Amino acid sequence: MERNLPLRIVLILILILTLTRARGQEVIFFSEGTTASYYDQGLVDKGNLGSGVFETTSPPGYPQYNDKVPCSTTAWKGLSSLKFNYTSASDGQWKVTIFRPSWSVADLSTMDTLVFHLYSEAGLPATALPRIGIRTLQKTGTSEINSVLYPLSDYNQAVLPGTWSRITFPLAVIRSDGANSNLSLRDTKAVVFSQSEQNNTSRLVLIDEVMAFRDPGALTPVTGLSATGYDSHTELTWNAPGDPLTRRIYASFDGGRSYSVRGETTDNYYLDFFPPEGRNKPVRYRVVTLFQERESAAAEVQASPRDFTDEELLDMLQGYTFRYFWDGAHSTSGMALERSPGSSTTVASGATGMGLMAMIAAHERYFRPREEIKSRILTILTFLETCDRHHGAWSHWYNGATGKTQPFSTYDDGGDLVETSFVAQALIALRNYFTGSDEASIQIRERATRLWQEIDWAWYRQGKQEVLYWHWSPNYGFRMNMKITGWNECLITYVMAAASPTHPIPAEVYTRGWARNGDLVRKRTYYDQEISLSPDWGGPLFWIHYSHLGLHPRGLKDLYADYWKEYVATARIHHAYAVANPGGFKHYGAQCWGLTASDDPQGYSAHQPVSNDNGTISPTAALASLPYLPEEALAALKYFYRERGSDLWGIYGPYDAFNDQVGWVKKGWLGIDQGPIMVMTENYRSGLLWRLVMNDPDVRAGLDKLKFQYDPLTAVPLPEREQEQELFLYPNPCCGDLTITLPQQGAERQLQVFHPGGELLLQERLPLHASTFTLQCNHWPPGIYFLKITAGEAIFQERFIVIR
Repeated sequence: MERNLPLRIVLILILILTLTRARGQEVIFFSEGTTASYYDQGLVDKGNLGSGVFETTSPPGYPQYNDKVPCSTTAWKGLSSLKFNYTSASDGQWKVTIFRPSWSVADLSTMDTLVFHLYSEAGLPATALPRIGIRTLQKTGTSEINSVLYPLSDYNQAVLPGTWSRITFPLAVIRSDGANSNLSLRDTKAVVFSQSEQNNTSRLVLIDEVMAFRDPGALTPVTGLSATGYDSHTELTWNAPGDPLTRRIYASFDGGRSYSVRGETTDNYYLDFFPPEGRNKPVRYRVVTLFQERESAAAEVQASPRDFTDEELLDMLQGYTFRYFWDGAHSTSGMALERSPGSSTTVASGATGMGLMAMIAAHERYFRPREEIKSRILTILTFLETCDRHHGAWSHWYNGATGKTQPFSTYDDGGDLVETSFVAQALIALRNYFTGSDEASIQIRERATRLWQEIDWAWYRQGKQEVLYWHWSPNYGFRMNMKITGWNECLITYVMAAASPTHPIPAEVYTRGWARNGDLVRKRTYYDQEISLSPDWGGPLFWIHYSHLGLHPRGLKDLYADYWKEYVATARIHHAYAVANPGGFKHYGAQCWGLTASDDPQGYSAHQPVSNDNGTISPTAALASLPYLPEEALAALKYFYRERGSDLWGIYGPYDAFNDQVGWVKKGWLGIDQGPIMVMTENYRSGLLWRLVMNDPDVRAGLDKLKFQYDPLTAVPLPEREQEQELFLYPNPCCGDLTITLPQQGAERQLQVFHPGGELLLQERLPLHASTFTLQCNHWPPGIYFLKITAGEAIFQERFIVIR
């Protein structure tokens, strides 16, 4: 869990870094208003208006800054434009300076053209177009200076009524004018607009997308375009072309008779959440490279979306959230980034533990080639072995490139026992899953066991106190002095500490430290649901997720609670609270529910009913509650995806949080929120991670020591896995060729494919010594199919999904 993080500072820094970077051959000065009503970096020179007028506004709460340019919701692109509402006078000179959103400098030394779009309901003669210039730092000195202001009428035609017109200005004019010799174009701050008329004429014009650009010449079409149809969207991908230009996506929902623009992106992928007319029928796509409304030749592809079953929706949910830990991981260490987008070097140990458990589920479901998954796990284990360790424990954050502890706060620059426990349960799951005799499996389980045994849980008793402490620092010792006491997300920490075969804690530490001799129990009832441990009204829901990625809660009891009943009641309280919606928050209801720790419009907060609810819904809260409230969680998934996907879904699955009350969506992800979605979904579907952890002899010994009862069904030994004897199918789902890694080379083998109804679709004898076989699926209708390979006495079966 994030704690005491100055997130607002981090977000401001990220925004500055993002906005100060030139978008390839383009530098943006204005794209969107600060809000729909004003632009904070648009300043009006009110001191030189004379008898002229220029409408200004001020930010809420800051009446002293009544010099801001207003915005209009009529826009050429996006949600807002700049509103220039003025009267030009002969004794005045209105002037407006449009700084960049971050107040940062930009390099225009190699740019060709200034451009913006202008709208006038009444039309505008060319002579009425404003004059234009730029504001930069001086070459000599430290002040900001303006260039000469030039009439746009020399370079543009009249603006027709009621239409958006593209207005340009050649930057060569500024460079060639000796009067601008002290301008530093490498340090450009703003674009300046000024009055051209002096006849007391009143005008209302809108200005949008103010930028400078360098013409890249011929535009290269995209290559390698592919499209995968899902239930409510198509995922388009293409080869990263090596340039920063925009791609525009067109779609046809009528067989190619007409195309409409679906969106634009600078990424090499696009998720198109199509309208109702796009459901359950082929959709044709065209993707072009775009620059200043010039388009390259189009690449074309077709997708075949269709309605998904609940199982297919869960496959999709797991596949997307797994990407966070695969495609979105640190580039060399494989560790999970703390957040995305965010620092490319800050990795989080707890999120990595969740990611390792997600990799087990991905391995089981063939989301990636199995050997690749094992290789990635070994890379992560290498990092965990060689990074800074603090009496065997890991820090909350690391620099992924160096392995050095990255302080979470001033005194939190050492071991974090709670984050370590999230890693520990993953290590236990790894060693119980990879039981094969291949070298990679042997290494995974041996190294995972060694790391598990090296954690000195007893050290974090700060002497021999009967409680565990959250932090220890090599520089500040136990100065944080934060006791881990119940009840919260840290139950797993005490179970792991009691289960350690090398550095265990006695049962008294749990009883007196965590349980406080029973003081953590306080029975209350909300919405007819009784809880004993949760805070009033149920607390943040991550408290019922993190510890139970590995600890199976059904049948789990100790002296203080029946954990299954406690957690189901807690989730029901959250759901009932959203339905009742006492705060009157927009869209709360049976499908839109779930409060937990996440980003929110003010930064980061542990949202919970009544005591800390500002209207922020965190999808991980409901989705990771699938084991507790499956119907309600599935309803939330369908709402987040089917009804709100275009707003709430990205390349790593559901975004971290949204607040419809203030129209806010956090278009990013946290590892500690995506991880529980993926892992708890797997536990709901198969119980895999629960079985792996609960079957571990160390864990069972720890639970016995703490006098837990637990479901004996979870203690049934898992079957031995000889990984090299398993089928491997990739990609699965597939939309073309399906590659099958074959078992038992040298044996007589027969392949059969069956329709779900049992119809035999294909039967083929396989080559004796072949290690792989390619199955062509592009001519089969979308759906679920079953593969069976008979090799001597052995039978291997696996399902696969065909999509379009």
